[in-house]
Amino acid sequence: MWAYNTLSDDGLNFTISSANVESLEDLNKRYADALLPLTITFGVFTLFGFLGNLLILIVFSLSREYRRNNFKVFVLTLAVIDLITCMTLMPAEMVKQRNFFEFENALQCKFKCFFNVFGASSSCLALLVISVDRFRKVVQPFKKQLTPKLAVKVLIGVAIVFPICLAIPGTVMCGINTTTMVNKYGTNTTIHLCETEERFEASVWRNIYKWIFIILLGGISMAYIILYTFVMRAAAKQIKAISLQRNNSSFDCIQTSGIFDPNMVIHEPTNDLSIRKENNSMHDIQNGVNGKHSVTRSSGQSHKRHTPMLQRHGFPTKTMIWFILTIVFIVTYLTHIILSLRVGRIVTMEPGEFASFSFFFRIYFVNHMINPLVYAIFVTRFRDSCRNIGPIIMEKLSQLLC
Repeated sequence: MWAYNTLSDDGLNFTISSANVESLEDLNKRYADALLPLTITFGVFTLFGFLGNLLILIVFSLSREYRRNNFKVFVLTLAVIDLITCMTLMPAEMVKQRNFFEFENALQCKFKCFFNVFGASSSCLALLVISVDRFRKVVQPFKKQLTPKLAVKVLIGVAIVFPICLAIPGTVMCGINTTTMVNKYGTNTTIHLCETEERFEASVWRNIYKWIFIILLGGISMAYIILYTFVMRAAAKQIKAISLQRNNSSFDCIQTSGIFDPNMVIHEPTNDLSIRKENNSMHDIQNGVNGKHSVTRSSGQSHKRHTPMLQRHGFPTKTMIWFILTIVFIVTYLTHIILSLRVGRIVTMEPGEFASFSFFFRIYFVNHMINPLVYAIFVTRFRDSCRNIGPIIMEKLSQLLC
């Protein structure tokens, strides 16, 4: 607080103006203190996400239990994306929270903006590739499937290269925006925010870029919902069919109305040796005229290749894993998009309101640290591998040193 004084003609001092102004340092500290619990929470997210995703990379890369298949490729891809985010975006957000209204480093700001777009778009597109793979395996098991080698190529292009290109325009337009904010005394304090530069705020290119990003996230989210709706419906029908077939006392073909896929392969466990040998061959059950079925035989290897996944493995646990991760992604990023409409009101928020807003605005950080927890719950082999990873690492180190 200070006052401006002047000297009158008769030598008497009197005040001509008086103002209470909160310094930028004090204002920033007041909000940083309110954000401190959130900053600590994000620090826990960062540590858990870093260690968890690093453990995923080690377990799935070194453990002998995991052969080269699509599940391994997808798990490792998401782990790399999440690890990059935990090492870059989350720490950058914590730094920003300590200097939210006093952010003056343009390079750090652009760094954060780049990984903000990259992390969101890469996770989004990787999950899209995974959902398409689940759709093909469960709903269209007899059509050509995505091989691990092709999956790697697709993910590099779709989930790495394209997000980098998508993040570049946002990085260019991002920078330090200087404006004013009403402080606790009711006067204005000049602040420096890391957001879209003032020269780009009214730009038509910024609006185009913003809507491309919103449409991309919204469209892909709808694709998730549609694909997994078909997947879950097919899973439910096939599980019901398997249950009905297992309850049948013989290996007779069960005639149903719409429960079985015309190309579905059916097996009934039995103690009879001759029938068990018969089960090693493939039985393509096809509806004929008047409900008749024709049975063809092929090698056991061909049977395994063409048998629907649910018939060979039961309920698709992997599908459930990807479905849960996708739902978490949709909910958290939908929350982020809705709250982004209120970003302009940040300068009018009190510290408590601002802290609550910031938590839900960045709730999508959960996506980058939840994967290890989901794998630990649903994949028994992953839990066992985590317990045995110590000896495996020591064995690999001894091989390298010898």
